[in-house]
Amino acid sequence: MTLVPTIDISAWTGDQADLVTAVDDALTRVGFLQLTGHGIPQPTIDTMREATSAFFALPIEEKLRSAPADRASDRGYAAQGTEGLAYSLGKTTPPDLAESFVIGAEDIDVSDPAVAAEPYGFFAPNIWPAIPADLRPALTAYASEAHRVARVLLEVFEQALALPRGYLDAYTRHPSRTLRVNHYERRAGVPEPLPGQMRLGAHTDYGIVTVLCADPVPGLQIFGPDGAWHDVVPAEGALVINLGDLTAQWTNDRWRSTLHRVVPPSGPGPSRRQSVAFFFDGDYDARFECLPTCQSPENPPKYPPVLGGEHLHAKVTGGRILEPATAMNTAADRG
Repeated sequence: MTLVPTIDISAWTGDQADLVTAVDDALTRVGFLQLTGHGIPQPTIDTMREATSAFFALPIEEKLRSAPADRASDRGYAAQGTEGLAYSLGKTTPPDLAESFVIGAEDIDVSDPAVAAEPYGFFAPNIWPAIPADLRPALTAYASEAHRVARVLLEVFEQALALPRGYLDAYTRHPSRTLRVNHYERRAGVPEPLPGQMRLGAHTDYGIVTVLCADPVPGLQIFGPDGAWHDVVPAEGALVINLGDLTAQWTNDRWRSTLHRVVPPSGPGPSRRQSVAFFFDGDYDARFECLPTCQSPENPPKYPPVLGGEHLHAKVTGGRILEPATAMNTAADRG
């Protein structure tokens, strides 16, 4: 059995026991799976990749026009060397060898009192560059599809965890939804990475579930239950799915929030890789505590309840401000 299994979800109609069992096994063993049959049209993916590639090909001066005024903001452009995701676990490492572009959801209902009261900036307006002109429609179209996939996965999760249909809706009424495009490029003549420097430092994701669309090239590694790092190269047409810390807490560590990283290329010469991660992170005002089906007198809750927004804000700012974070570290020892 491969470490990260590939699961076809195309037949999902709301009640497929074999599919539910396969997802439960993958999330219990490793916290990762590859998803085929997800239904995102290939033209939507292709258009998104073309538009993001065009953006990152711009001169740095042009890209910096889309950088946020506040570096703690999770919006817009971040140049290489200004982030370190290992900092979200309180680790001091060289900055990551990646540049990124981040957006939140565009379809926010600003008349919703819960949206108006949100204190962390999770619903902040996006920062859109003037060029390329097609970046905004390309990214928002893809983000909408990734959101749909995340919602389908929640249906599967409910069945796998023996929860009533719609149970998780109470945690996802106005969820934080973030799309992060990571671009890694080593140009000819650049210095070698510093000791311990990664394209993305070792980290766990923060919220409920991540939907990743990545180039089918080496780079992503996960820390397996055997205590070793394992390469994960996306299969043709597959999305990579993994869990965040809130889901691990929810399930009392029945399911894993797995440490992962992106390593520099092993060979010399130019190298390029791009990945697009959609983070579905739940409601800022939801109280996340151990699910009733994941605890018993013999297996009491391991973690205290936490508000989604407090948890997520600490993690996000910890990875974006270049100093060791005081962010909550609920999963650093999960491997």
